[in-house]
Amino acid sequence: MIKKLLRSNASWSLASNGVTALLGFVNLGLIARTFSKEDAGKWFMLLTVYTLLELLRSGWVQTPFVRFYVVSKSKFHRAKLVAAAWQLLLFFTFIFIAIGLPLMYLVKAQDDAFDLARRFTVIWLIAALPYQLLQWQLQAKMFFKKLAIMRLLFPLAFAALLLFEAKLKLGISTIALCYAALQLLAGVAGILFGWLELGKWFTNLKQERADLSNFGKYSMITMVTASLLRSSDQFIIALWLGPAAVAVYSLPQKLIEAVEIPVRSMASVAIPNATVLWHQGKFAALKTFFYRECGLLIVVILPLILAFLILPSQLVNLLGGAKYHESALLLQIFCLYAILIPIDRYCGVLLDAGNQPGKNSIKVIAMLITNVLLDLLALKFGFGVYGVAAASTLTFLSGVIIGWVQLKDVLGTFNAKSFWDEGVISAIRSFKKVPLPL
Repeated sequence: MIKKLLRSNASWSLASNGVTALLGFVNLGLIARTFSKEDAGKWFMLLTVYTLLELLRSGWVQTPFVRFYVVSKSKFHRAKLVAAAWQLLLFFTFIFIAIGLPLMYLVKAQDDAFDLARRFTVIWLIAALPYQLLQWQLQAKMFFKKLAIMRLLFPLAFAALLLFEAKLKLGISTIALCYAALQLLAGVAGILFGWLELGKWFTNLKQERADLSNFGKYSMITMVTASLLRSSDQFIIALWLGPAAVAVYSLPQKLIEAVEIPVRSMASVAIPNATVLWHQGKFAALKTFFYRECGLLIVVILPLILAFLILPSQLVNLLGGAKYHESALLLQIFCLYAILIPIDRYCGVLLDAGNQPGKNSIKVIAMLITNVLLDLLALKFGFGVYGVAAASTLTFLSGVIIGWVQLKDVLGTFNAKSFWDEGVISAIRSFKKVPLPL
């Protein structure tokens, strides 16, 4: 039974996600330790710009491609879907090059924080195309062992490159170029292994392109807005304070992402249960479900948040070195909004469960506008990166308030005692009932 569980697709997926996240922390720490704060800040802005454009591109195509590929009964139709996905990704890439690149050169930032982004974003987008489609195809075919291998090879190779950087002295620009080369090599390896298909290009793909783009455009809007909510701080800091400030801010923000890993995992599992309760009209049970799940998540992430609050200097020093000592206070400030993440995320879960994605989009857009305005005010009045971090706390608080108002018919008026008793205390009791393995 245990061997069967370990060999299951879920185990391979969970293991690859966990190890990939760990390698992400390792690589970020190596970048922070190896290069100056200015170069590290430029690297973080390159990652921010690339991730935003990549999400815009993949958010439009990935979900519909996997969905249509899985349900397709014809090998020929699947080959057409593959070719249509290639064409759409290339089309979006060329659109980004035509529109995004000139705009990027018009942006003026302190100490040229967007230097690497201007030079390498397009190269990364093009180099990542085969590797990206390889992962989607393996996911659609449910070859999770192969997917885990390909997802791990790239960050491992990049980590090895960064470890040798101390001796090679390649420089940040060469490292950025090598990053693109490694992604391209991963995609080429997929072709050589026979895992990556090119599809049927020279057939009529009008219907397949329409199916993929029409399905994906709705989910993409919320995904990109949520990404902008996360990255807007970096953009504003880069324009106002320069790349060194971006590096100081990004390091503790990356640590906080560790809190979001269990939140994302548990929220995705909760969506089906919440959907059933909503459509059965069991709103009292849905409220109890909301309290219990939020309370459970708060109990799960609380030890991590306490560690961040008590040992901020040690953790920041472990990841980036002593030169990032200013990041310790930022990490403590981020803990204030980290405790709100479960409630904010589950407000979104309930809105999606009730088939109200429009309200969820409104909430995220309102949070984005709030965050940008508060960031600008914090910088204008001289509060620096600490003011920007505090603005994130107020932004998440506003998101919780908006979400709760949108769900007032289900959740009623917020009751702190009920939330504590039915959520946090109930979760603690459930942990006590779990028998310890012998």
